[in-house]
Amino acid sequence: MILDRHLTHQQKIIIAMASAAIWIYFRSFGCYALLKRKKVLSIVLVVAWVYLYDKDPLFLPIGLVIMVLFGYWSAH
Repeated sequence: MILDRHLTHQQKIIIAMASAAIWIYFRSFGCYALLKRKKVLSIVLVVAWVYLYDKDPLFLPIGLVIMVLFGYWSAH
């Protein structure tokens, strides 16, 4: 899907794992404030994110970047 001509599936998995590790290391409690509890929109977004990750591992870092940018944007 994304960058298939340039990266193998294994390389995409490594990128996804590295980005998840970086996010876990630097996360704060505010990172979780974007995903509200007991809200259907949060459920739909996470389920869609998991589905897209299954199709292409690069959706993990893409989703994390979107979440961080949205959190930064909504805080200012």
